[in-house]
Amino acid sequence: MIAGRYRLQEVIGSGGFGRVWRAQDGVLGVDVAVKEVWLPELLSDAEAAERRVRAEREAHHAAQLRDHPNIVAVHDLVFEDGVPWTVLRLVAGVALDERLKAGPLAPGEAEKVARGLLSALDAVHAAGIVHRDVKPANVLLAADGHVLLTDFGIAAHEADTRMTATGMVIGSAAYLAPERIDGTQDGPAGDLFSLGATLYEAATGTSPFRRETRTATLNALCVHTPTPPGPPGPLSELITALLDKDPEQRPTPAEALRTLDDPRAHRTKPMTAPRTPAGRKVRRGPEPDRPRSVEQRAPAERREGEGRLDVPPLLAGLFFALLGVGLSITVVALSDSLASEHPGFGEVLGIGAFAGLAVGFGSVGVLRGWRLPDGKSGMGGFAIGVAWMLLLTATVWPRVH
Repeated sequence: MIAGRYRLQEVIGSGGFGRVWRAQDGVLGVDVAVKEVWLPELLSDAEAAERRVRAEREAHHAAQLRDHPNIVAVHDLVFEDGVPWTVLRLVAGVALDERLKAGPLAPGEAEKVARGLLSALDAVHAAGIVHRDVKPANVLLAADGHVLLTDFGIAAHEADTRMTATGMVIGSAAYLAPERIDGTQDGPAGDLFSLGATLYEAATGTSPFRRETRTATLNALCVHTPTPPGPPGPLSELITALLDKDPEQRPTPAEALRTLDDPRAHRTKPMTAPRTPAGRKVRRGPEPDRPRSVEQRAPAERREGEGRLDVPPLLAGLFFALLGVGLSITVVALSDSLASEHPGFGEVLGIGAFAGLAVGFGSVGVLRGWRLPDGKSGMGGFAIGVAWMLLLTATVWPRVH
């Protein structure tokens, strides 16, 4: 029993500094979540005191935002034998990092997560708070469909006394903003970069910057520009903008939400190629741990209307498809004369194969223009090309024999 009121039932989560219990409020008779801060005996008095202060700050920061639908509400802060315990809303659901073990989110799900977290960060920053630890483990997907931001353990208010020693990096390595690593800034824009890394992982199932060692991860955060997280679209463009190395070029939460509604809303800032502050070298191209076959594409033009056709691939595909059809008609029309003038069948087959290749290649462009995934576009175009060659061969064969 904690503070004579909260009866602990089971551990439902744990981390480096504490664990979260399911508990029952003995006064109200409802289930709650209670966060315990670990204070091991090996900690110095100064370290233990810092953890207590952080727990109090987390509760105070989260309590300011308790009415927001995308932030886990804090109900109480109590002390038991000098250990702080934070009482929170018990959320039925799963953390985003656990959900991603089953694979990336569907585009609609990823956009819903983006909207929920952007709304939460908009409120957080408006209250003068910087979260500083936005990552999949701190995002809850509630069973009722809500997306919630939690864990304000290392959040900082603009009026807080500085607790971090100069040169110390605070936050989870794979989601840190570059300016936080080099110590130049620690403002709200850093949360937006962390959100971009979180959404990239949600959309692809792969962290854009995580490497085998912490040093390699921090280096990747500063110098590596990941490939686009998916086909061109509002969410892909937003993630690219959030991952801009220059914090001044990242959209605010309000701008980002408008971008999801209208991709042109944030075009006053670059959205296809993240910038880098002067003096920082950026390596572009496929990530070292991603297959080389992954294309690095800039978002293409879009046409207004349903389907959002990707115009350049569609037009190129139609050109090659029509070229292949034209060659096929030519082969059929000239097959009799070709067979009589040339005893070999190779010339006819050669032109027919080229025609089939053109049709297949064009079909890939058409399918990509209709926003099919690259893998399906490639397989579909190959199948159409092979089918076209077989049909052309079956038509020409009787004419030359």
